[in-house]
Amino acid sequence: MSDVFQTRVNRRRMVQISSLGAGAAMVGLGGYRSGVFAQATPEPSVFDPAFCYSPLGDAETVQYDPVGEGPFNIALSNSFIGNVWRTQMIQMAQAFVQHDDIASLISDFQVNSSGTDDTAQIAAIEDMISQGAQAIIVNANTPGGQVNVLEQARADGIVVVAFDNIVESDQVVLVNQDQVEMGRRWAQFLVEETGGQGKILMINGVPGTSVDTDRREGAYEVFDAQDGIEYIEVVGRWDPGEAQTATATALASNPDIAGVWCQGGTNGAFQAFLDAGVDLVPFAGEAENGFRKQMLEYSDQFNGYSIGQTPAMVCVAIRVALDLLQGNPVPSFVSMPLPEAKTADLVEGVNVFPDADDNFFTPIQVPGCGVDLTIDEIQAQEI
Repeated sequence: MSDVFQTRVNRRRMVQISSLGAGAAMVGLGGYRSGVFAQATPEPSVFDPAFCYSPLGDAETVQYDPVGEGPFNIALSNSFIGNVWRTQMIQMAQAFVQHDDIASLISDFQVNSSGTDDTAQIAAIEDMISQGAQAIIVNANTPGGQVNVLEQARADGIVVVAFDNIVESDQVVLVNQDQVEMGRRWAQFLVEETGGQGKILMINGVPGTSVDTDRREGAYEVFDAQDGIEYIEVVGRWDPGEAQTATATALASNPDIAGVWCQGGTNGAFQAFLDAGVDLVPFAGEAENGFRKQMLEYSDQFNGYSIGQTPAMVCVAIRVALDLLQGNPVPSFVSMPLPEAKTADLVEGVNVFPDADDNFFTPIQVPGCGVDLTIDEIQAQEI
């Protein structure tokens, strides 16, 4: 994790209760757990708070007065809905709250997607509060755009948990993966594959979001340390179609691209290379099923590296919100692991699904977090 990312976390965490070390005791939906992490990685169906609620850096402990034992009115406020990740995320949330151990704790589950407008998301959150929301789980449009309404909600006793895109407030508990580290790992892979020489195509996400900013920060740190690396940047908005178009345009004027760093829509970017009939180059990208299938199919022509920003993050955020409502302590910043795979690591039916849609995001289970979803139950959800 970069010093810059850590500084951001430290600056925003000043009013919590006590420091939480790597082996601190955690309490979850199942009650008090041991003060050390499990020696082996738990199965996805097992909820182990000490494993699942890994604190980011020196994240502190957050604990509120219990609202009760439930069931609770939970609200999911999503912003951008224009890509597969966001759609699957909502489907996974809806599937997750139907599982027996979660369903018994939820009386109402509100869902809204407001688009890329701060004012619209603020209005949606206010409406959810008027509908009795006791916890708001938010994927924010911008880090600062919803701060006022969320802090007012917290002042009124409503639990607020942000995931995926962070919210710049010490009143909000965060659930995420280390986005800077993800961007760094992709970049390091490409430096190794290219020998630190050549032109790298960077396909970025939705401008202005914290995820896009942090991932690029990690990549710049690596690429700028290499005298032989040049990078060009395009916007793919984490969407296969937009990434494919942006890549095709870049290839037309840059036929000498030596590697691709792609935040999302990776299968679309790869397809642009196939359509152009150019030699395949090392690809570092997301965990879309299509990209992982391409890694298998063309394993003799290129090396691939896939890291997943799992949509199951929303499920962990729901667990965190339920714990906080019941008065249980959690870290102020829950950092989930980075599910990654190079070509040799792929196993059909486990982390790549030959019969599933290309745009399906493969990390649908979270070890130790009690998130053990199937493709069928996810795709059965309507949004």
